[in-house]
Amino acid sequence: MTGGRNVAGGEYGARLAGVLGEGAPGRPEPRGWGGLEASLGVELPADFKEIVAAYAPVQLNGHLILWHPDTAQFNLAQRVERNIRAFEAIDWRALGVTFRGGIPRFGGPDGLIPVAGTDRGETVFLHRAADGASWSVVGFSGDGDGDGERFHEYELDFAEWLHGYLAGEERVGRGSAVFYPGPLLIEDLPRSPGERVVKRFGPQRGM
Repeated sequence: MTGGRNVAGGEYGARLAGVLGEGAPGRPEPRGWGGLEASLGVELPADFKEIVAAYAPVQLNGHLILWHPDTAQFNLAQRVERNIRAFEAIDWRALGVTFRGGIPRFGGPDGLIPVAGTDRGETVFLHRAADGASWSVVGFSGDGDGDGERFHEYELDFAEWLHGYLAGEERVGRGSAVFYPGPLLIEDLPRSPGERVVKRFGPQRGM
């Protein structure tokens, strides 16, 4: 991956490019998708992979963290595996927490796949529709909201979900909206030991 690559095409890909600008120079071309997707038994959505390829590992808007499948630090495959194990270890039945009316399942082609997180204890999942033709984004709040809900499903592509999140919409459940006016803060995270966080800003935006 070389610098200057933008996110995937489409309406929300173009909108994101206007908020995020170009990816950081020197981003590695992701080659680890095959191994990650083989372990999950499903091919991840193209718009998600394009966004990761252009920007990750990165922290956006001061909170949302995207991982990369081919970096020593903030590695996506490692984070997915670790988070699946952590969520599987929770006794959801005892907590009385459900997803789509049943006990939540994680990983695999039909389970919740943790692909991003925030520094506020929130997790962002991808979940494939039953017909396999589309994906939704699911936000998880460890504290729940006023109704005690923990999982919040958004029937949106990842690019549309991310655009709304960065625009200050509630995309991880009630009370999850975060918006800071002005250009978006982009923090390029270390890809290997010894590197530092590099802070920069996206283009001016009319929000």
